[in-house]
Amino acid sequence: MPMATKISGIVLLLLALLLTGCGGEIVADLYIQDIYEIAEGVEEPMFTTATIALESLGEEYNAELIELIELNFRQTANFRTQSRDFSTYLLADVKIPVLDLEDSDDLWIANELLGIVVLTMEDGSLAFGIGLNGDKFLELSSSFGEDSWQGLSIKDFTIGVKLINDLRDPVLVSLQSVYANQVPLAYDEMYELQRRDILDIQLADVLRDYAFEEGIVFFGILEN
Repeated sequence: MPMATKISGIVLLLLALLLTGCGGEIVADLYIQDIYEIAEGVEEPMFTTATIALESLGEEYNAELIELIELNFRQTANFRTQSRDFSTYLLADVKIPVLDLEDSDDLWIANELLGIVVLTMEDGSLAFGIGLNGDKFLELSSSFGEDSWQGLSIKDFTIGVKLINDLRDPVLVSLQSVYANQVPLAYDEMYELQRRDILDIQLADVLRDYAFEEGIVFFGILEN
């Protein structure tokens, strides 16, 4: 193979790698007790821990990536790297708000990226979901692109919730259109969470995209 052809092939490969969107993930801890307290009208702002992961281009870029996370999230801590398949990710623990639907405008007022939203339904059951600030995500994506020459698209971003039963009694939770413990749910599915049980929930693409476009999506109900 001629040398010029080899070089052209390498350049095209590098361009493809550089223009490929970077992956990202954010997983929030959601405690059953917090859902009840929000529904009861807790006066103090409530926050929970979430872990954000952004694909790293290499150790030499991690300082800029850390600064980017610190500028866009509250109370950042515990920065570390993790290998996933053939990629390296920079992880950090951050704080995100948990709030009632009536107060959900606070997400946009405070320029938060993500929050947990709770809704009290007519029958007394409690719906929960996420609020996603699409404008803030685009702002983060733009900053990420400037720092890494790669795009951060919502299509490459995973949003998840770890639902934790921190009560003494079991609770019933209904989920729909999500992955629960890696099982896809097309219809309503009921789960009974015993004390200290954890249910790993991942938003399906359609719910994630809906949240990005509309701001809020509910996917779970804590039954009476």
